[in-house]
Amino acid sequence: MTRYGLRLSGVALAALILPFGILSPAHADPPVPDAPAAPDAPGDPGSPGGPLVSAEPTIIALTVEHTPAPSTAARATRTMTVYPVPTSAAALRRITTAPNGDMWFVEQDANKVGRITPAGAITEFTLPPTTTGGGWVYDLDVDAAGNVWVVWDQGRKVSRFHPNAPTQGVAWDLGAPYGEEIRVGPDATWVTMSYDEDGILRIADNSANWHDNAPECDGALGRGRDGAMWCQEFDKLIRVNPDGSGGVSRPLPADAIYPYSVATGPNHRIWFGRDSGGTMFTSPGRGDIGWVTHADAVRTTKLGSRVAPRSLVAGRDGNVWFTSVGAAKGIGHVTKDGKRGAVAKVGNYEPTSLTYGKDGNIWFTDSENNAIVRVSRDALWVTNVDLGYGSKLKPHAQPKAKVKGTLDADRKRRKATMKLSCGSGLVPCQGKVVVKAGKRTVAKGAYAVAARATGKETVKLTAAARKLLKKRGKVAVQVTLRPASGGKVKAKTRLTR
Repeated sequence: MTRYGLRLSGVALAALILPFGILSPAHADPPVPDAPAAPDAPGDPGSPGGPLVSAEPTIIALTVEHTPAPSTAARATRTMTVYPVPTSAAALRRITTAPNGDMWFVEQDANKVGRITPAGAITEFTLPPTTTGGGWVYDLDVDAAGNVWVVWDQGRKVSRFHPNAPTQGVAWDLGAPYGEEIRVGPDATWVTMSYDEDGILRIADNSANWHDNAPECDGALGRGRDGAMWCQEFDKLIRVNPDGSGGVSRPLPADAIYPYSVATGPNHRIWFGRDSGGTMFTSPGRGDIGWVTHADAVRTTKLGSRVAPRSLVAGRDGNVWFTSVGAAKGIGHVTKDGKRGAVAKVGNYEPTSLTYGKDGNIWFTDSENNAIVRVSRDALWVTNVDLGYGSKLKPHAQPKAKVKGTLDADRKRRKATMKLSCGSGLVPCQGKVVVKAGKRTVAKGAYAVAARATGKETVKLTAAARKLLKKRGKVAVQVTLRPASGGKVKAKTRLTR
């Protein structure tokens, strides 16, 4: 028997006399000669591994529009490149990296999914007409063979297609409840189901199964490094059984319920992000990042009252990355112990969903600006936005900086050039500079040098400096570097004219 009822069409009524219900196939043209083979007949539901709900997928065809990579990417800077999406007002959502390095994203309001290559070429795939004419695309994922899985038509349908054969896609009609998030596992594809009743659907060997004892998954879904699927149900995380027949729950702390994102993380742990949600008048906030330890304990770190973590992704660098959709908009990350990290604003962009690119950069969708943005991780190590109150996120330890050589004044003695080197580490050496001759301040400024690099900075000379340089060609000074995090650095050198 099924976990949810079917609409009482003639087909559905006939299905009721069977030992298990049949999901009605999506409307499509008759199968073409290269259609996938029909699945094997369903087994006895009482036998081990027998499907409880089964459906033969129907052939669908997607239309394709190509946009080549720009010769010069729009609004490119040293650390950031912006790629406008051709379809306007598409309501961009999830983006994920495929095994070949391409990235796929959802165009929620346009009934499309898109692909962007690391070079910036965009291809859009339009799904067939929806049931109501305005159904949203909810989510997507990509399997190891490069097949793209999509939840669309307001969650009524799940489809699979390969970009090399978009006219040979297949679709399952879910009816109601509706699909929400979709993730590919090692042996099956999983879809969380909601609307009146919550659960999880398992698709394997072309059969879509919803076990009678399936856990009541409520939206968020993620795959652990061991291949197990995890979902959330209000105040708990659930590790789903391999066949979808129930799961094991991990209760969440009272102040960290209802995760919006679940994802794999370092050390085989499952991670989650949660926040207070928002209203039409307020932004989401009071965000936490959390994880399940090897001892099955749940731990959390408070990110701040203005932070709302969504779209969690584990990077190859060992960090967990997320977007913040709260008042503090930006890209955030935490280290594998959940203690250190940052939330960084990226220009005036508003990240919606992110992925860790094979090129080592962070790529994100921005629904507000209808663009995909690539940003270097070097620009994301230090918090540059107000996190609000309550944040327990510690900054990364800053590498040691060194002053090299003398400070050389210009001809008008208004400024001086200072050479600095930055040691090894994750974050750049940056902060404020104060230069004194005895007790007199002779120069002030700021510095920012990338880790493992050397750079030159300009400091502004004071009237006291000009007076001293007028008398002498060289002045003994002490340079104090006040980093954004970590202890002060002091060095003795000379100011020269």
